[in-house]
Formats: sequence, structure tokens, C-alpha cells
Amino acid sequence: MTTPHFDAQKAHRFIKERNFDAAISACESLLASEQAAESDKKNALHMLGTAFYMQGKLGKSIEQFKKLLAMDPKHTDAAISLSVIYNDIGKYDEAKKIYQVANQSLQLKRKGSDEMLDRKFALKHIELGDLYLKYHRYDDALDDYSRAARLAPADLSIRIKLAKVYAKKGFTTRAIQELQQLCNEHPEYTSARLHLGLMYFSQGNVIDAQLEWEKARNQDPNNPELQTYLNMASRATETSV
Repeated sequence: MTTPHFDAQKAHRFIKERNFDAAISACESLLASEQAAESDKKNALHMLGTAFYMQGKLGKSIEQFKKLLAMDPKHTDAAISLSVIYNDIGKYDEAKKIYQVANQSLQLKRKGSDEMLDRKFALKHIELGDLYLKYHRYDDALDDYSRAARLAPADLSIRIKLAKVYAKKGFTTRAIQELQQLCNEHPEYTSARLHLGLMYFSQGNVIDAQLEWEKARNQDPNNPELQTYLNMASRATETSV
């Protein structure tokens, strides 16, 4: 009898196209086969958990990721996915425990620098940070964004996220310092100047906000958002005179 092979790329395409019925059918067919390779079953469980998650069927999604972790306790992607779901439903303690195990597992696997793996893990930190921010868990958000920044230093947008969390916590000076440093290190990064201007403006410092937005517009003259902010600063200046 021919051993069935799981086409993970095809299942992934089904999920991307939101053809969940086809993706789930392919996964369940593979899992029902006694001849399927363990690696294919792991892929099928991961895809199945993902498909259920994207449909909002969190209970079924949790079930698949748990089955996968029972097969492979060191399956980092499954652990992180399960952690994200627990965050979604407010089970923060369970999420943290699972995430810590995943993080330890990853550290044991990593002997040297692996940029692709670092980037992949950084994205999960960003995802968790976004969730924590959504639920006003600012300290946890800071922790995850900081880890993401260390893993993916080339992703400058993470530093902006950090500044926003500092501001949410009331540490406006720290937020401004973070953005100022980012502007100094990467003067070509327009988004940093845009957000620094917003930070100044929120503190009533219209002049410095205007200066930053003008610098940013010189770099990106066709950016309509910058023009909107400059118009806003101009009106605020006229009102205060």
C-alpha cells in the first residue's frame, strides 16, 4: 500500500485562500491513515489547528495544538500558537507557561545565530505584544516588544511600538527618548519622525512636532499623512497666536 503524503504547501494555500473545508478535509484524511509518516501528521495537526483558529473555532484549534504537543512537546510553533489562543480567551497564566516552555525549547535548539529563526520568533513576540497591548497589559507588552527588538534589530517598527507602550504607561519622556534615538540612528526612517512629531504634538509642543514633520516631508514629499499633520500643526499654531 502506498504511504500517503501530506502536501503542506497545498493545505497552506487552501488556508490562505480561506478554503477551510478543503484544508480540513486534506488534514483529517491524512490523520486517519495508519500509514502516514509522523512528520506529515505533525504538519497536518498544525494546519488543522490554524484552519480552526482562523474560523474562530478556538476550542477545536486548542485540541489540535494539544495533540501536536503531545506528539512533540518541543514543537515551538504549536506551543506559540496555543499561547496566542490562550491570550485571546484571557487565560494569561496558561499562555505564559506554554510560551516559557517554547522559549526554553528554542534556546536549547539554537547553537549559533539563525537569522530566519530569530525573525520567526520575533514575529510571535510582536503578536503577543500586540495582544497584551490590546488588553492594557503594558508591562507584558513591553517585555515582548523588547525581546522582538533584540531578535530582529533591523525591524525598526518594533521600536515605535515600544515608544507607544511607554507613552501608554505615562512614561512620555522615555517614549520621546526612544523615538529621538531611533531618528538619530536612522535619520532616513520617515516613520520615526512622523511618530516623534505625534508624541511632541500630544504634549502640546507644536513647534517641535512641526519641525519633525517638515523633515519627514522633505524625505517623503508625497506622503499625504504628513501633509495632514502639518496642516493640523499649522491650524494649532494659528489658534494659539
